[in-house]
Amino acid sequence: MEPYYYREDIRKSLKDDSAEIAAGFREIVKGGLRVQLKLVNYFKGLPISYPATPVDFTGTVLELDVHPQQAVALEQTGCTFVKCSYFDRPMLADVKDADVRRMMASLANFRFVEILAEQRVSLRLKLEPPCDAQIIGDAEPIDGKVLDISLGGVSIRASRPSYLREGKGALLKVMVPNLLQSGETPLELRSKVVAVAHEEQGEVCRFSIESDPHVEGVISRFIFQRQVDLIRELKEQS
Repeated sequence: MEPYYYREDIRKSLKDDSAEIAAGFREIVKGGLRVQLKLVNYFKGLPISYPATPVDFTGTVLELDVHPQQAVALEQTGCTFVKCSYFDRPMLADVKDADVRRMMASLANFRFVEILAEQRVSLRLKLEPPCDAQIIGDAEPIDGKVLDISLGGVSIRASRPSYLREGKGALLKVMVPNLLQSGETPLELRSKVVAVAHEEQGEVCRFSIESDPHVEGVISRFIFQRQVDLIRELKEQS
């Protein structure tokens, strides 16, 4: 799970929190407690959330019955957010196993988190494959690739170090897929730098973008059609 989706919310220490979570799940399973539990995954940016049923808790591993589409998301993302009425805050867990056919999953390595993605005003979806982009600031333009986009922001992997600072303005030239016509639409976006992350594959620059009716129309159409495609993909794999 990308770090911008969540923030760790340690209550005491990771060790103590882990012990508290384990004790809670043992009580739920052994006591047959009726709790509301659902899993939340961001499948290529699309939130997938269905109820799940605790079946067993052995050692540090929680076994659950899950929805088939959730199982697909678990299998592909490798981790999941867990929201359970027994606990006063959500958790992040690693996926040990996910079986789409049997509709079961095993989770481990639980820790308390705050889900930052739920605080977003608009949906941010990944582009596959990434589209061309150019960052125009005070220095020479920087080529890049659009990784994800929403009505309020865009993430671009730069081809070289950008030396951009948080809050700095920039003009972005990006290509947005037109999924209905199998083409791309060029856009110019006035933006501000939100964050710059240094990753193994290169620098990722995240921008907030200014509101513009034409821009919003193009991005809205992409997001709608992309959601349709992702839901279809989940159904086909489940």
